[in-house]
Amino acid sequence: MRNKTSLVCGAALGAMLACGLGVAAHAQDNTIAWKGAPQWTNDDVYFKVRGRILVDGVFQDVDREGAATDYKTSNIRGRQVFLGIEGKLNNYIAYKAEGGWVNGGNPTWDDVVIEIKPTETTSILIGNVKATGLENLTSTRFTTFMDRGPYGDFGVDSYLLSVVGKVQGPNWSVTGAVQGDSINNADINNTSSAANTNQNSQERLGFTGRVHYAPLLSDTDKVHLAVSARYRNHGNEGAFNYQGRPDTNYGTNGLYYKTGAIADRDTTLAAEGAWIHGPFSVQGEYSNISVERLATTAPGSNPDVKVGYAFVSFWPTGETRNYDPVAGEMKRPKILNPITAGGFGGVELALRYDYADLTEAYKTASTPASKTLSQDAGKYTAWTLGVNYYPTAYVRFQANYTDGSVDPVVVGRGTDIKQFQLRAQLDF
Repeated sequence: MRNKTSLVCGAALGAMLACGLGVAAHAQDNTIAWKGAPQWTNDDVYFKVRGRILVDGVFQDVDREGAATDYKTSNIRGRQVFLGIEGKLNNYIAYKAEGGWVNGGNPTWDDVVIEIKPTETTSILIGNVKATGLENLTSTRFTTFMDRGPYGDFGVDSYLLSVVGKVQGPNWSVTGAVQGDSINNADINNTSSAANTNQNSQERLGFTGRVHYAPLLSDTDKVHLAVSARYRNHGNEGAFNYQGRPDTNYGTNGLYYKTGAIADRDTTLAAEGAWIHGPFSVQGEYSNISVERLATTAPGSNPDVKVGYAFVSFWPTGETRNYDPVAGEMKRPKILNPITAGGFGGVELALRYDYADLTEAYKTASTPASKTLSQDAGKYTAWTLGVNYYPTAYVRFQANYTDGSVDPVVVGRGTDIKQFQLRAQLDF
């Protein structure tokens, strides 16, 4: 099913409902805490308004081979402007709904989820949620770099309508999910009033599993390890197309590298790892995607698509990344000397390498038309230098410089990208 109401009306209705259930009924015993915004609590009931503002500047110098035109870009843009609610009705039922404007476009939903907790260590989530990937599960508010690179574009799935089951311990979790498409996408409806023109109307279907374990948790050292697997069938939606951007959310996805819509089904195996040692950390992820071709439009033997990243970060001001060993993801950093306490704030320096190899999509194509479909299936590599400044834990300023290139599989279709990005961020 899909969302059929406006974002603003839905958020307003949710806020009224949550206020009625979680606040008004217990007004006599309310306590209020400040967590970026007021949070109302009464025993096991709480309600909070949440949101974020991310304003970006993107400046690119793009050098393209062959007949393609070189160009430069310069844009100030609203990366995200979100508003939402979250809360608990009791110890067994929680909820979250957040959405807004992305990249200056129409409003869309992000998190829309009902969580049921049969026990303290088990959860069932129903809604538009994520299921796997260390950087994917970590909120954009807390990721070290401004965007997740090609790994975020097609290495893992972002928000999808899902039923997710989780079992958690103090340093481990097991997650399983059945996933469809995004709540923001239209229904698959191939039916008509003419009886002889009705067709199948099945949306994509996927199954995802993840296991994470933190074998070392001390005051100075933390280690995260995880593996995951995903199987997807595109149903009667468009075939899967593996495409990405140059470490930004600006511009057309797949403009510089893509396989084209070649996949009927795919199976992904992925690994995650991170080590935090005081102010120093290392993190990386890698996915191998085994593609089953849609033979009717993209004939050929089945290729593998490979994508991954690795980065190091260091806080010269002494902070450390905030790892949650129960969920297996990163949370909001704790700033040691925020400006609100008369300090300087926190500074994080980071260096990242991204890699995506799509070349087998072209090499395994068996017809001229299939090869043309995958003529931009090159190899993307990039280095990104990042600087983050936190005046407080809820305000962040970022600068990223990326030097990326596409090594083409077809002569004359390569690209070099020099890119500088800035961000001002506030969340609550």
